[in-house]
Amino acid sequence: MKLGINSSIWEIGGVNFSDAIDRISRAGFRYVDVLALGSVDPAKMEAKTKKRLIRKFKDSGLVASNMVILPPGNISSSLEEERETCLAFLKRCAEFQRELGGKQILLGFGGGFLTLKLSRERAWVNSVEFIRDLCEWLSEMRMFLTLELDPFVFHVVNDTTSMARIISDVNMNNLFANVDLGHLAITREPPAALEKLRGKILHVHLSDNNGSIHANYILGKGVTLFPEYIKKLIEMEVDETCRQYGEVAVAAMELGEMGQDIPDPDRYVRESLEYIERNIPELRR
Repeated sequence: MKLGINSSIWEIGGVNFSDAIDRISRAGFRYVDVLALGSVDPAKMEAKTKKRLIRKFKDSGLVASNMVILPPGNISSSLEEERETCLAFLKRCAEFQRELGGKQILLGFGGGFLTLKLSRERAWVNSVEFIRDLCEWLSEMRMFLTLELDPFVFHVVNDTTSMARIISDVNMNNLFANVDLGHLAITREPPAALEKLRGKILHVHLSDNNGSIHANYILGKGVTLFPEYIKKLIEMEVDETCRQYGEVAVAAMELGEMGQDIPDPDRYVRESLEYIERNIPELRR
């Protein structure tokens, strides 16, 4: 597996994407998960700015391993207008990811969420229909959708069991799981729990926390069992799964949370890299 980085740490730290590209390159990364937010929001970016960023990204030798997307609404909603708004945004992000040279997009917010007026059963059906429609559109572009579980009760996909079930229910050959190891620390799922996703993992996130709060600490500052999870993923031959679909297995560091005060994002990256070099030598940039 290759080690990557999520651009989010610099966005949170107030560094625009253009400058972040320089810092990512200096840190020795090649694989980048691009956060479609802030200075990299495709819905707000002018065409000339987008063209300039794409050229700089490619000229820097970077690879868009995934694009992390937080939909501007609830994909589980029973309101057609809300779902259409989410779908339009996701399509716009996917088009930008393809222009960057990438083939994967990541759907955040746990595949949708419940409300006081929306039952889990109805939310599930709505999410399955939404994800299937998105996958059908992505298949025409020869792109993949990776789902990320959000480890809280009100999300539709909030553990490995619901992840396996929704992939089965959607039943599209371009739908896969992104496994965020820090999220598994919150759901209290051991490495063995990943077995139910064998053959369906296309991407990995490395995040850390105290086991209860989604905080994206500097790696090694929390309780996440990184060496054990990575050992299990290697045993499950995630590299081979990705290779079958023409992709590289990437484990991208996800550091910092929106709203946090991070005056020195490069320190987060540097100290996380030091932890990985000491404890997970299998991951190489």
